[in-house]
Amino acid sequence: MILKVGQQSLAVFVVSMFTARFLGFLMDIYGRDWPTTILVNLFGVCVLISVAYAAGWFKSQPWRAKVAS
Repeated sequence: MILKVGQQSLAVFVVSMFTARFLGFLMDIYGRDWPTTILVNLFGVCVLISVAYAAGWFKSQPWRAKVAS
């Protein structure tokens, strides 16, 4: 997982900027106690890992047919 996130660092970085703002907004609404903080951070980590795998999948161009030689 760490390797995949590192390989897709630009996509993960860009999404993390928007995710951090949104999750900070949610914490302003629901509070900043420790259970909320843990849940928000776990959700953020899941989002970033998902973005890394999705970016890797799109970069592999799975829709392009493999050329037989």
